Amino acid sequence: MSGADLLGAPLEELEFLARSPNRVAVLGALTDGPVGRYDLEDETGVTRATLGRILDDFEARGWVVETDRRYEATQLGAYVSREFGAVLERFEPVPALEAVAQWFPPDGFGFDLGHLAGADVIRSSRENVLAPTAHISRRIREAEHVRLITYSVLPGVLDVCWRGTVDGQLELEGVLEVAAVNGVGTDPHLREQAAEMFETGRSTVYVYDGDIPSTVFVIDDLVLLCLSGGEGAPLAVIETTDAAVRSWAEAMMDELQRECVPLDGSMFGA
Repeated sequence: MSGADLLGAPLEELEFLARSPNRVAVLGALTDGPVGRYDLEDETGVTRATLGRILDDFEARGWVVETDRRYEATQLGAYVSREFGAVLERFEPVPALEAVAQWFPPDGFGFDLGHLAGADVIRSSRENVLAPTAHISRRIREAEHVRLITYSVLPGVLDVCWRGTVDGQLELEGVLEVAAVNGVGTDPHLREQAAEMFETGRSTVYVYDGDIPSTVFVIDDLVLLCLSGGEGAPLAVIETTDAAVRSWAEAMMDELQRECVPLDGSMFGA
């Protein structure tokens, strides 16, 4: 039997379910125990005629059994429902990520993208080019603690960090590429803000003499992955509270810090 033949039958079963949300809903409902047709109609919203065809198809496949006009998933039917649900869950982040995948760092991220299921994606648009940057700033304004790694400094984000540390209680810890630090040092306004941040004692910056592939923020319990294709201001931000993504981000920041030197505040006149 060829490889195509071996794949054919499973693909046909997947297609049978995937092309009909009604089938998925009905099979899922039947895994909870015996259900009569009328209750099944109410629970799934599937019309009586369509429901009849679905139940006939399921019975022919051995996925459902009828007893006293009540229907229930067989052991095989429950298995199919469970495994198909797992496939759907794994694919849940794909549609949102497809629109921004071209801006992922060249080597991708060091975690399974399945952990981005349920993540929010904030994209720039023709109507709001700065939407990702504005979202980062808004999160920082609400935060108590921020960690970040970046290869560039966005003046608007630095301004929010400055206000949070100077006028508030924000604790800031950052790892910056040398080029980003130099960029701050050559701008009088940014240099003054950086100096005031150092004076608070709530801002610690490390200088990394290497390439940081992407900007990442850990803002309280949130992780923000900034996607820019290596071209400065983010074109999109992925925001998640997933624990595995946060562990990855924290570990990466810790590793980079071990290879850094703390920034001397005197560079900014502090």
